[in-house]
Amino acid sequence: MLSLLAVAVAACSTVGPGGDSTGSAAAPGAIAVVATTTVLADIVRNVAGDRAIVSSIVPSGAGPEDYEPKPQDARHLADARLIVSNGAGLDDFVEKLIAAAGGKDSQRLILADTIQPIAVAGQPNPHFWLDPSIVADHYIPDIVAALAKVDPAGSSTYAANGHAYAASVRAMDDANKARIATIPAANRKLVTFHDAFPYFAAHYGFELIGVILANVGQEPNPSDLAALVTTVKAAGVRAVFAEGQFNPELALTLATEAGIDKVVSTLYTDSVGPAPNDTYLSMMRWNVDRVVEALS
Repeated sequence: MLSLLAVAVAACSTVGPGGDSTGSAAAPGAIAVVATTTVLADIVRNVAGDRAIVSSIVPSGAGPEDYEPKPQDARHLADARLIVSNGAGLDDFVEKLIAAAGGKDSQRLILADTIQPIAVAGQPNPHFWLDPSIVADHYIPDIVAALAKVDPAGSSTYAANGHAYAASVRAMDDANKARIATIPAANRKLVTFHDAFPYFAAHYGFELIGVILANVGQEPNPSDLAALVTTVKAAGVRAVFAEGQFNPELALTLATEAGIDKVVSTLYTDSVGPAPNDTYLSMMRWNVDRVVEALS
């Protein structure tokens, strides 16, 4: 019997291979797939099409790194045929939920398992999806294979959807590269709220100058903030960037102390945003547009 979660989500629209809402309901007999974040759920949804009901544990607007699981989250996994997590320390809470659900014997896909991470302070950085080439070359093929394993009858559909969606991701990426090429090379310097941008910076050719929050949930002490102000001034940084899921107060403080008049506090990293930025493709376009506006 379908869980209440599956019944509720079945009434929602799906998202097609182009990344835009299709308004179509899931097909009869659709499998239940649970992703840890809204970003992963959107990517999975584009590959699955109407053959799956895809939902996210962490709600939109919240971050997975400091997410505190709720008792009902374990029930979220009740009928899941596939559980998709990022790994690399981003969404470790899912292991507790699976244990709380009685060691649920669902198919698991941990996307980090096939990716060589960038190490930051000796730890793998988990924000792979901010480099669209990783999504096209790793996330999507791995999701296609995992869905086909739990639903062999849909293999050809998943392969076709994956191919179409990867093409959309690459087209978005090409457009973003063209936009970023308009930023003077000397201005391609990033100061961000938390350490989400190593892959974005490496892929798009930015220099990472510093981060305000080295550890999510732990504010910097005054000496750390003062040191960052000094670094930012010396680098000639033109803007400070923060994400909508965080209070922008520290970003504003840093900018004021460093004499920077541009603060962008509406980027999306760990979560998609509200419409029209509620898909992976649209949030990436939005982020690049904001960065280009601030640094050009």
